[in-house]
Amino acid sequence: FMEHQNITELWTDRLYLRTLTEADADTMRELFSDEYETREAALEHVRWILNHGYEGRILIVFYIWLKGTDSCIGRVYLHGKPELGGEVEIGYGIAEAYRRNGYATEAGKAAVRFAFGDFGQEVLAAIVKPENTGSQRVIGNLGFTKRGTRVVPDENGVDCDFDYFQLFRGETGDG
Repeated sequence: FMEHQNITELWTDRLYLRTLTEADADTMRELFSDEYETREAALEHVRWILNHGYEGRILIVFYIWLKGTDSCIGRVYLHGKPELGGEVEIGYGIAEAYRRNGYATEAGKAAVRFAFGDFGQEVLAAIVKPENTGSQRVIGNLGFTKRGTRVVPDENGVDCDFDYFQLFRGETGDG
């Protein structure tokens, strides 16, 4: 779909989103210090993403900046998820200091438009832990419909119940 050295940029009213470059390793590490213990670990992860991550699976990660600043506040991603039959899942994370300002919804809408527009997806999926009310709200704001539950390994590899949502092209009100 695109050569890995290309940078994809998305703009919203308040946010600037773009795909990563190796120069972003320090930013990633700062934002998600629990995930990357060293700069080298962050750099390895950037290279893994730039080489399309898993073999044959879609993986697009946008980092999110407040427009007109150098404040990176989070990320939104699209990736093929085998546990969901290969459906493309949308996910996001906003740094704690920036939560509850609508940034996840704003970035999510940009990523959804990208997925259905430039990327040509017909459907997106999302899985959210039932107790994660903030994320539940974002998924609702993006127009997703709950379709049931799925048992999927969480970030620690433990099988958990997740609420399972889908959004089909044309359901967004954005075209």
